[in-house]
Amino acid sequence: MSRIEVTLRDSKLFSNGVDSTFILVKLFNREGEQVTKILPTELSLASSEDLEAKPFSLKQGVYKAEIKPRLKSADIQLQVDWLGRVTSKIVVLQTTMAPLKDELKPNSYQYVESTFQGELDYSRGDLFPENMFEGFNFSNVGDNNIVDATKHPYSQRSFNLEYIEQARQNIQLQVGDSPNETISHTMHSIFMFFPRKNLPYASFSDGQLTLTLSNGEEVIFSADSKEVIGGAFTEGPVDISGDRFKRHYADLKYQGAGIVLRVNARGQSPELGQFENTKIDMEYGITGSAEVLIMNGATGQRCRRPKKDFWEPLDVSPIQFKFPTDESFDKYLKDKCGFGLFKS
Repeated sequence: MSRIEVTLRDSKLFSNGVDSTFILVKLFNREGEQVTKILPTELSLASSEDLEAKPFSLKQGVYKAEIKPRLKSADIQLQVDWLGRVTSKIVVLQTTMAPLKDELKPNSYQYVESTFQGELDYSRGDLFPENMFEGFNFSNVGDNNIVDATKHPYSQRSFNLEYIEQARQNIQLQVGDSPNETISHTMHSIFMFFPRKNLPYASFSDGQLTLTLSNGEEVIFSADSKEVIGGAFTEGPVDISGDRFKRHYADLKYQGAGIVLRVNARGQSPELGQFENTKIDMEYGITGSAEVLIMNGATGQRCRRPKKDFWEPLDVSPIQFKFPTDESFDKYLKDKCGFGLFKS
């Protein structure tokens, strides 16, 4: 054996502690011929950062191993060794918490896989690489102060973090309040947080689930019950009152210092429209679904604008937010709302 050639399936990876990639290894003798007869256990992997690595296996003439960086890992230098006799050159896996790009491909997302990674349910679309994800979700199903599952066994509050194609454009938190088992009664809300500095991620510690939003702010949940216990939101109970036309949307009140867009609808995608004509309220957006509420947490300013300014009313997947960059959204806010994401 005279040479080890190492490549990575992906050169850059979202370092959320969940996404993984593969290191690919080819071996060559002195004559330049590829060698596939050594045991995978004869290869060892060295890395500059702590990571989770599975054993090497041989598939179609290539030795490969899955590697998973830890949460918020720095860039990782990787090197492969064969029995201490031959060592590869160093390759670098770039890691990032930021979105991998700004703009989505047009209407290309189709759901294909959902899988539990630890305590959260992660999902990806059919065009996205295996072992890399485009969102995760969890639910509060009670019994607790937010969800009374004893009296209302089908009620729950769900939280779905979505970052399709790991792009900046459609990063959002979808919250669904289900008062009963009837899907059309679900009260849907979408929150978008600005500026969009990082992809959302989650961590568990000391009985708490910490959700880091796209603007870097945190929402802290009880890891057991999934009740909000701190951070950028305060929380009130799911509305299980009898008249579905008068129920309010998720009682989540923003307490942070960023810019938050909120949009609501009952029984349908909030971006597309609403059954009711009541405008979204100008305080926290808990009632009403006509138009969009934009909240400036730093100044307390509020702005209400039409939904058509932000999404085309087309039932496609994904429904694309019209502002893939923060700079374009900042200009809109300064023109229409009198405040922006960045200082002039």
